[in-house]
Amino acid sequence: MKNWIKYIICASLFTTVSCGDDFLEIKPLSIFTPESIYTDKAGFDGILVNLRKNLRPDFYGEGGGLASELIASDIAISANKAANAIHNFDTQVLPTGTGTTYDFHEIWTRGYNQIRNANVILSRIDNGKFDTEEIKNAIIAEAYFHRAYWYYRLVHLYGDVPFLNIEHTAPKIDFYTHSRKTILAKIEEDLAWAVQWLPKTAVPGAVSKAAGNHLLTKIYLSNGKFTEAVDASSAVINDGIHFLMTDRFGVDASDPQFNTIWDLHQKDNKSSSSNKEGILVVQERYGFPEAEISGGTQAMRRYVPSWWNSSYMKDPDGKRGTIDTQGNEFVIKIGRGVGYVRPCSYYNYEIWNNCNKDLRHDNQVNWFSVDKFIYNNPSSKYFGQPVQIQYTNPKDTIHCWYPFPYYKVYVEDEERPDQPYGGHSDWYLFRLAETYLLRAEAYYWLNQTDKAAADINSVRVRAKADPIVASQVSIEYILDERARELFAEEFRKTELTRIAFIMAEKGLNGYSLENFSEKNFWYDRTVAKNEFYKAGDILWGTNVFKISPFHVLWPIPANAIDSNQGGTINQNKGYIGYEKNIPPLTAIDDQQ
Repeated sequence: MKNWIKYIICASLFTTVSCGDDFLEIKPLSIFTPESIYTDKAGFDGILVNLRKNLRPDFYGEGGGLASELIASDIAISANKAANAIHNFDTQVLPTGTGTTYDFHEIWTRGYNQIRNANVILSRIDNGKFDTEEIKNAIIAEAYFHRAYWYYRLVHLYGDVPFLNIEHTAPKIDFYTHSRKTILAKIEEDLAWAVQWLPKTAVPGAVSKAAGNHLLTKIYLSNGKFTEAVDASSAVINDGIHFLMTDRFGVDASDPQFNTIWDLHQKDNKSSSSNKEGILVVQERYGFPEAEISGGTQAMRRYVPSWWNSSYMKDPDGKRGTIDTQGNEFVIKIGRGVGYVRPCSYYNYEIWNNCNKDLRHDNQVNWFSVDKFIYNNPSSKYFGQPVQIQYTNPKDTIHCWYPFPYYKVYVEDEERPDQPYGGHSDWYLFRLAETYLLRAEAYYWLNQTDKAAADINSVRVRAKADPIVASQVSIEYILDERARELFAEEFRKTELTRIAFIMAEKGLNGYSLENFSEKNFWYDRTVAKNEFYKAGDILWGTNVFKISPFHVLWPIPANAIDSNQGGTINQNKGYIGYEKNIPPLTAIDDQQ
């Protein structure tokens, strides 16, 4: 890590020149050049640390990548009224930009930055010296993982994109778009090789064999290789290292008011050695500069409603019933939320029908239902009583009045203990419960619904939910179970689009690749489940909630296209610039 930091510092320094015959010769001020750093395991480990750190930003801050994916799905909308909050995709999600809170271009930029970093390893690794070939191959394997991870995200958010196969050390403005299937075939090949060399166990935040097989499962599903997806997911489930947590563990294990579901999502437990369920957990710790993200998770600000709002939450006398004063007991309990991600009724209610025993919806400790909101303003004569929502504008409940999974979003805030936004915590990127649901999906596509039901039940029974039978298995049910288990973890838009492509390629329900931007599963499910997008005319702030079928793929940033003057980066259908497209490349070589 120290070598990596020194390289960054060195690269930012100015060089000096003097008069004489050698005045044009570059005289480096430091020996820390790429050629001197990338010579051994320690040098390459510095880049790997940086790659691991940059898996984190999606989960932290007010909006970011995860929030952007959730509000572009069947699960949620943005309840924030700010002008730069995304409500109307037709007018706000554009090639020229999408605001700051939900910057749909952010994932493109960060993804290609990390692909570039992975390519530094892959292009320079043969010049390094290593004690064994196994050490060298393990470094290559993790670089392949990171490159595959970002391309998996990019092709399911943006579709056809350029594939960068090498490190480019000079300016390059002649990139061309590669087809999504070409890229998926390449990262499948890379990752299938990589899992042979990734370690069985790894330090928290590093990539293990299980993480490689988990990602490989998703890629196999994307490529329609469902038997291979079963094999890759089974390699994780049966590795003897990872298990679904069914017993109490961690910091609150001795407190009988809590349960295993609560234990799983407490910040001190996510990377604990006693937690056998986490496969890849991003690391973020308060007070450690190399591991701390400014502002922390802000999970309570992002997912909790603006219940304290003075304009909306009135008591029966028309006076302010709720407050966000620092140190108020209720504020400390649930945080000063602003609803950057506001789940719709599908997540809040529909998927929990007949799920009274489900610990993920346990209203005692895990779930915060609307009847738990109280008037917390000591000046109100109704202080301490439940909020009576009929005394406020029903429309304002979009922002201020909805339930949420308390066990996932509560994060003790070290920086703002008296008015918490959600503090610093590790976060799950891959967890074994998802591996089971991925294998269930693979079995579903193979028409082995009995085995799919068994995998779904592994997750449900752990949560004390009633098991299902094979006849209940459908892709819709699998998505419901993913919503119940993986809210605030999974990149929902990515997974919905992956399934939309599978259905189009199989010609199911009238879907096809030929008219993918006009008719697709992502859009149909989103408008069916998300009442805000279904209505299409609910005014919120200065915009209405609206999406269109072509938003199944996000716009390629205009600056990426415009600056690429010597080549062609295609734009997605539905956005300005699509008319300039040319057929994407279907082969990858070492010059790209």
